[in-house]
Amino acid sequence: MTALVSAALFASISLNLIIQFGLGIEEMPENDAVRPLPFFQAGVLFITVFALWALFFYVVTPFSSILFKYFLLFPFSMLSCWTLELAASRFIPKIVPQKKLFNAATAYNGLAFTALMLTLHIASTIVEAFVVSFNFSLGVLFSIFLLDEIQKRSSFEIIPVFLRGKPLRLISMGFLSIIFSSTAAILLIALSAK
Repeated sequence: MTALVSAALFASISLNLIIQFGLGIEEMPENDAVRPLPFFQAGVLFITVFALWALFFYVVTPFSSILFKYFLLFPFSMLSCWTLELAASRFIPKIVPQKKLFNAATAYNGLAFTALMLTLHIASTIVEAFVVSFNFSLGVLFSIFLLDEIQKRSSFEIIPVFLRGKPLRLISMGFLSIIFSSTAAILLIALSAK
């Protein structure tokens, strides 16, 4: 049970890699426009990471070397994101948003690749893989929500002109990265001490 709780905490709080790889400043909305949270793409991320974990953990790893496995992670995660989005837009078009935050051709700006790589290192059972991949998806939604709230609050606060927009978003991502990685390290040390 402790391993499951620590895996969930690590996945949901350690957003250092997710913020650095997946939430670049190019994803900033134009003119401080409010954008909806990408629930559909978070669901695709969860399904991709969980399904590819099972594929790599049970099928690919026993029959290949470790180095070969890492070369396959990005193409498989990209194809999985793209296939799931295409299938959803064809069979369930009402739930697919018109404007997407992430690009499936880049495996959601590396989010799927990073989450899959970390899930392969953290999870050793199906339950742990489910919890970790679900919490990565929640962590993505949470970090996007936080960054959007910081951006929205900046329009009400006194901020120098040269810091508005993309510089403020980049600084916010850096601070969130430090906060989340430090919190995850403290929680993992506390959990391992028990």
